[in-house]
Amino acid sequence: MLLVFPYSGWEESLIPTGEVNEPRRTIPFALGAGLIATAIVYTALQFITVATVGPHATEQPLVQTASVLLGHSGATLVSIAIMLAIYGYMSANLLNDSRLPYSLAAQGDFPRIFAKVHPRFHTPAVAITVYATTGWALAVSGTFQFVLALSAAATVIFYAGMCACLIRLRRLRPSAEAFRIPFGPVLSIIAIIGSLVLMTGLTRRELLLMCVTALIASASWLWGCRYHPELHAKPKSPIGSLPQ
Repeated sequence: MLLVFPYSGWEESLIPTGEVNEPRRTIPFALGAGLIATAIVYTALQFITVATVGPHATEQPLVQTASVLLGHSGATLVSIAIMLAIYGYMSANLLNDSRLPYSLAAQGDFPRIFAKVHPRFHTPAVAITVYATTGWALAVSGTFQFVLALSAAATVIFYAGMCACLIRLRRLRPSAEAFRIPFGPVLSIIAIIGSLVLMTGLTRRELLLMCVTALIASASWLWGCRYHPELHAKPKSPIGSLPQ
């Protein structure tokens, strides 16, 4: 389950596609180039680390590798680079992923307050603030491995949900102009089964928290369908529009 985390994140490039010019042309190229570049970097890091410090488990593999190859100064430099990389990732993640609650709110699947846009900066300020606060609360309430497991599990559920949606969308819109791969529904079913198998790697505490979160999300969606059916009958314009 934990290996899902380092190989996830590619889907985040799809979140701001509503603010990208010609997304149908640019996004597929960006996804392919990004995946290839990431695979090369991951493979090179793994090879150099194992060749330098061996295959045994270690808490600081990159720092130890740099210490062997470059000495103490090199290990310090790598530690600083890692901290800067994490800071950059968190900054981008904060501004990017907050578009999800904004989009859900704009379509009526989330409280409408999350769809509000800042009058000056034209950003989903409420969504960004709540997203950052929630992330901080999870970070200080448990260990890094606990948060890592929750993140990986949430990613697996998200992937399985998207695979299930693909099967439904192909039936509803068989002639839609979209990128298609052969045997899409079959591959989706295989992916869903694989996701369920990965979920068995969670502890009881982690699985309980994921189930509670899923129940809250389902109850919120059902409440919206019952008391605000007009929001689900057709897309509704958000309170504020993000800049193109």
